[in-house]
Amino acid sequence: AAWQANNFMNLAHIHLLLNHFPTIGFAIGLCLYVAALAGKSDELKRASFVVFFLIAVVAIPTYVSGNAAEETLCPPGETGPSCPPGVSVARIRVHEDAALLAFSFMELTGFIAWIGLWQLRRTSRLAPWSLASVMVLSILTFGLMARAANIGGEIRHTEIQAVQEEDAAASGVAKSFGLFVTDNAWVWPASEA
Repeated sequence: AAWQANNFMNLAHIHLLLNHFPTIGFAIGLCLYVAALAGKSDELKRASFVVFFLIAVVAIPTYVSGNAAEETLCPPGETGPSCPPGVSVARIRVHEDAALLAFSFMELTGFIAWIGLWQLRRTSRLAPWSLASVMVLSILTFGLMARAANIGGEIRHTEIQAVQEEDAAASGVAKSFGLFVTDNAWVWPASEA
């Protein structure tokens, strides 16, 4: 069992492997989209919308695996999480809240991009509202993802820690939301419906 625990990937590994894709992928999608608008290329618009949608899909396991990464890094103890030296639960909460906000915007952007792809298939052109919506949402999403990624890096990389402990006393909105979902059996199926 110890050999398996050390040699097979767990959800914390998945979180660490996937956590760069949303930020980098959205940067690529945004660059493609700006190039598509500048060059008036429908093919590049389609490609950027596909990137936005696929990155929004990849963001789901990235976000969901975050709790496993926290529990691996700071296992729950009798008096609360037991984190290694230099790792702060407050920093984890700040990252978790920033990630929830960025994740929400990313999923919205991915959904609007999916609607744009559907429009392209049905009418061979994008509606002006979807072009503008995706542009505004993708810029906001990229900014929020970059912020969440930077805060996430501060959890283990002391050389980039910018969040001070007193500033890191976050409300833990994401943790509260997660606990609400796990404590009430009806919430997850209702969200899937």
